[in-house]
Amino acid sequence: MKSLSLSTVVHSTSYWSKLAGIRWPFFLAILVAWGTARWLRLEYGQDDSNLWLVMNLFLTLAAWTMAGLFLFSLLTALAAWLLFRHQIKKKSVHIQAKFGDGQKAEAGWVSLAVMIQGPVLRPLLGTIQARLVFVGKKISDRIVLDANVPQPRKLRRQAIRGAGQTLLHDRGIYDVEKILISFGDMLGLVALPVSVPYTNQLFTLPRPLPEQHLRAQPQASEEQKHRIDVSRRVEGEYINYKEFETGDNIQRIVWKIYAKSGQLVVRVPEIKDPYASHVYCYVSYFDGLGEENGAFELELLNTYKDQVRSVYEALARNGYEVRLPHDQEVPKLSGLSEKHSELFQITAASWQSQNPPSKFVHPGKAAFVCLPSLTPADEVELLVKNLQPHIPLVVVKLSEAIPSPFQFKLKDLFFKPEKNPNDRLRQPWMIASLRRALRENESAIANMLQHRANSWLTTDINIES
Repeated sequence: MKSLSLSTVVHSTSYWSKLAGIRWPFFLAILVAWGTARWLRLEYGQDDSNLWLVMNLFLTLAAWTMAGLFLFSLLTALAAWLLFRHQIKKKSVHIQAKFGDGQKAEAGWVSLAVMIQGPVLRPLLGTIQARLVFVGKKISDRIVLDANVPQPRKLRRQAIRGAGQTLLHDRGIYDVEKILISFGDMLGLVALPVSVPYTNQLFTLPRPLPEQHLRAQPQASEEQKHRIDVSRRVEGEYINYKEFETGDNIQRIVWKIYAKSGQLVVRVPEIKDPYASHVYCYVSYFDGLGEENGAFELELLNTYKDQVRSVYEALARNGYEVRLPHDQEVPKLSGLSEKHSELFQITAASWQSQNPPSKFVHPGKAAFVCLPSLTPADEVELLVKNLQPHIPLVVVKLSEAIPSPFQFKLKDLFFKPEKNPNDRLRQPWMIASLRRALRENESAIANMLQHRANSWLTTDINIES
């Protein structure tokens, strides 16, 4: 029987709470109304009190008025809900959704628009709302379908639509499996849901980090084998100087060197080489510590993907073609340009436990190696033994990816801090067994890497090698 971890419970609770048709303000309103009525009755409920008679009459009138409005709004929402379900069965309405640019977006707040075509009835004093439900227990924020799409030369509308933004925090592929249409009352206490099957796909890219500086040289065996479209500049012989030979231009003689050493040398101008080598950057997604695909593991993966994107873009700025071998099978999207292919491969990757870095990394090709701190220290040590000393090795420290709930800044006294999706994970993360195992593993990795040059255990990759 599969065990239920804290990470999985947090992930599942967040999902099912958004699908509830009766929302928590409904129960809160009932509790407050009952508590208030009980307190007033105990405080002023004497038979001979004129104040209580007037107060009781007023409270009864207000209660029946609110209950009547709520009941009327709920009945119209119920009628609109039943009619919509009937129209779905008859296939007389059609739903369209668009988010991002239709294919990709940066992780974070993404534009979302939903339109329902057909004779849709709105509840009186109520609203129609829509959510996208994704594979993997993910769900979008609500948007209100409050705009009418007029029909040419007719009074009746042809569709209703709504637009807004939804928070897609996880970096990865979002497969839409259905759209949840909710018919709500005027107070937003009840939402009658209808699930409509819908298929669409979007991938969210890792967030770009501040520009970093990384250097990695291709292995010697790779040079002068791959032609590039744009020639790159390369240095001349002997640091741009060479000995003077017959036929050389005397205007290129460096007289300062001749005055010091008596040797005639000439400057060698830069030349454009139509060949350049590519750099193999090995990025591992090996997870040897986590056991579940819960909320903690997803947040650690988000942080790791942001760092991997930063590494890829920093290496690409050196003028070499960067290649990212993959340690797992990832899907391919049709119509995706080569420019975004590598970024998509980073986005689509997930934690895996079948292909350890010691088997995945090719020591003869690797020019840069990046690992998560979820990789066991024994596995990192085995990789280091096979890796040449001059090859940079970076282990991304993930134990601090989810901030501490006790973290405090002085400006928080004057400005309300911006909400972050991982705020709900801060308290559970402090007592999570994965955090304890991760910190112990990072300590072992740090002790081992201090004996090797070009090795870092860091939360912010900003090095030059």
